[in-house]
Formats: sequence, structure tokens, C-alpha cells
Amino acid sequence: MTPFNEAQFASRIESHVKRCRPGDWEHCQRVVKWVKELGEGREDLPLLIVAGYVHDLGWRDTVKDKLTIDELLKLESKANANTTPNVKGLLTELKYSSEDIQTVLRLVHTAYEHESTQDDEAIIVDADNLSKLTIDHLREKYKQENWEKTVNHWESELSSRIQTEKGKQFWPKLLEELKTKIRSS
Repeated sequence: MTPFNEAQFASRIESHVKRCRPGDWEHCQRVVKWVKELGEGREDLPLLIVAGYVHDLGWRDTVKDKLTIDELLKLESKANANTTPNVKGLLTELKYSSEDIQTVLRLVHTAYEHESTQDDEAIIVDADNLSKLTIDHLREKYKQENWEKTVNHWESELSSRIQTEKGKQFWPKLLEELKTKIRSS
């Protein structure tokens, strides 16, 4: 098997991810950073990284502008329905095996269903959720007048989704730092 070349993979998919929502490319890079932190030393880390990069491909060509949390929640099911064909098509084009494609699809579906039953799934769910807790994420993806409502939604909905021990350690600190930055914006 050819060793995974993350830089090459990222350069091949960047244009696809940039056709998603504003800020999705930057978000995916933050997700991958968290995947590496939470999945350090795992044999399946390359597929977790792939899933981190492609997990939002369902949003490709759906919206062009920043959203409110309500708009996002309304469009989420449409984006989720687009995920399998978009991810499968891209990974097939990149010559991934059907087994690897199925693994990545399972991880991606876990990210948008927000429920994990396996360790690799917990890593992708936590990485996706932890990556949101930055002021940059809010600036890139959401209308500013909606930031507080967005963070309140995350606090009530996302905190129960965190499953990894590292994720549970980082979540409250990152959430408080983000709230402080919003208040000072």
C-alpha cells in the first residue's frame, strides 16, 4: 500500500471543499488538526484524516453566504443527503479502495449524525465539534449577529456528544475561551 501523503491529498480536494459553505476549507483543516491530536498513534489515522477533510462535502454547491444557526439547521438534511454521492465520487476518482471508501463514509456519517459507537467514530465526532470552538470558525461561517445564539446552541447540543477523554478535557476550556472572545468582539 502506498503511504498516505496528506499534502497531496489536501491539494487534490481543496477545490471541492471550497465549493462548500464559506469557511468549510478552514474548518476541515481544523478538524484534521483535532483528528491528529485525538487519534495520535492509531494505524487508521490516514483514513481518519481523509474523513476530516471530506466530512462536509455534502454542502458542496448548496450555499454561498454565511448562515445563521437556524438556516444551517434547516439545510442540514439536504447537505447530509448529498454527502454519500459526493464523498464516494471523489474518493473513487482518487482511486481509493471500496473498503476504504466505506470506512470513510461510515466516519463521515457519524460526524453528521453526531453519534459514535466506535473509537474511530468518537475521534471524528469530537474533532468536528472541538474545531468549531474558535472565533475564526464563527467569523468564517456565521453571521455575526447570530454568534451568541450559535454558541448557546453548541453548548446545549454539542457538549453531550464529546466522547474521547481528551475531548472532554478540551471542551469546557475552549467553550469558555470562545464566549470570552465573543463578549470582547
